[in-house]
Amino acid sequence: MAELLLELAKPQFPYIGAIRQDELGDWTVSKRPLTFNMNRLAQFSNIPLSIFKRQRFSNATEYFEELAEQHFHHLELQRNDAVSSATDCRKKYIARCLFRKISSDISKEYCNGPFRLYCDDFCPDNVLVDASKLTVTGLVDWEFTYAAPVEFSYAAPWWLLLERPEDWDLDLGQFMVRFMPRFRTFLDVLRDCEAKKVKEGSLLDTQRLSPVMDKSLETGLFWVCLASRLSSMFDEIYWNFIDERFFGPFTTTEYRVRLLSAEERLNMDAFVEEKMRQASESCLTSNYSIDELASL
Repeated sequence: MAELLLELAKPQFPYIGAIRQDELGDWTVSKRPLTFNMNRLAQFSNIPLSIFKRQRFSNATEYFEELAEQHFHHLELQRNDAVSSATDCRKKYIARCLFRKISSDISKEYCNGPFRLYCDDFCPDNVLVDASKLTVTGLVDWEFTYAAPVEFSYAAPWWLLLERPEDWDLDLGQFMVRFMPRFRTFLDVLRDCEAKKVKEGSLLDTQRLSPVMDKSLETGLFWVCLASRLSSMFDEIYWNFIDERFFGPFTTTEYRVRLLSAEERLNMDAFVEEKMRQASESCLTSNYSIDELASL
């Protein structure tokens, strides 16, 4: 798995987005990426595809801000079961406003690229192994692969517990107790793999992933990248692992409201009122036909 991650992170691109092979055989970035999260938002949350920007992204800040906006679209446009109460809605609104602040500051050193190849669905589930030799024979499910911010490649692998994030125990202490021994084992293997590849000339020192991955939990990059890509778990990840790291100890929701912009504070009550109206109506605005949903 360490070798596969190193190879995946080698190709470089000048833009963030979907990749295609042109007439000359070169791989280029032509439009915005198709991500695992976008597919889930359309398939399970009834978010219209027209809401997503169509162009490629020339810098990482622009892309992280777009991902933050997708969380707003999720809250705003998913009508049923989006919120449980006015208090819950207000807290979710605040989390998205504050995460939008963070998103503009995530990428500094690598904001203008080059960008790396990344697969949202890269995990052991999609790796084929010859059991008799304990060797990898192939990878499947590459449809959510695109040129992405380098921070995605630099964050620790989310799949080390062999579970999807939806199945994690979201108590911070328990998660770290379970995750860190596997992460340390993986880092040891990754360092050995990097040293071997550098020695044989198939990897440059600048292509090592272990130094930045090692820091990604300490700096919060791991959590920010995961929250950016996963709308279904955004609120749990934000309040458990991100909020206090960036905005200090949490006292009351009202204190966090002070950190919002004047426009965000002005719009909050109307937003909450609209979501509660939708919850009381409990109806669905259909954005897709049955055939279109099936094709998703």
